[in-house]
Amino acid sequence: MINKTSRNKLRQKRHFRIRHKVKGTASRPRLNVFRSNKHIHAQ
Repeated sequence: MINKTSRNKLRQKRHFRIRHKVKGTASRPRLNVFRSNKHIHAQ
């Protein structure tokens, strides 16, 4: 069984990996896309 510290470390590694990919700046902000069956929303 995984104890809490190693689980937290895994979460932090995943968090940093995702944050490294998804960076937003003032000149190039992040894009969020929501798709439903009828519509597409981007913000």
